[in-house]
Amino acid sequence: MTERTIQHIARELAGEFYDFVRSAESRGEKVQLQQRGRTLLVIDPLLFGKAYPTVKHYLAGHRCGQVNRDWESGTTTHINDGKVYQDTPGWLYWYDLARQRAVEMLNSSSVHDNLKAAIMDAVIEDREKQLKQEGEGRLPVNIHQRKALH
Repeated sequence: MTERTIQHIARELAGEFYDFVRSAESRGEKVQLQQRGRTLLVIDPLLFGKAYPTVKHYLAGHRCGQVNRDWESGTTTHINDGKVYQDTPGWLYWYDLARQRAVEMLNSSSVHDNLKAAIMDAVIEDREKQLKQEGEGRLPVNIHQRKALH
């Protein structure tokens, strides 16, 4: 296991999020992402499903059609122009939480020591990669991180 362990956890979290948003569509609800009681983002599951028809689309960041946001009126529309646009891969939004979950697994008594050693290697490798990028003057891409699934 290497740093890809964290990426795998991030992909799992993104998949759970995708399923949660798509299930809200059948309930006729909108999904609100909140932090400290403040709503950061409201997701319309119907538009989300049109933009990302499958979990593979969401994970890879392949957005189908255009999404237009009118910040003044607060409306969002989807325009199906038959094209697929490259967007931020969905799992990148969950990377920090995945790293946090990996560290939490190190403190869990239910995780075997061999697995803990592999997770520790992944966390160390991830941190070394961060430090190397900072040393080269490359700043990480600023992607707004999701903090919780629901």
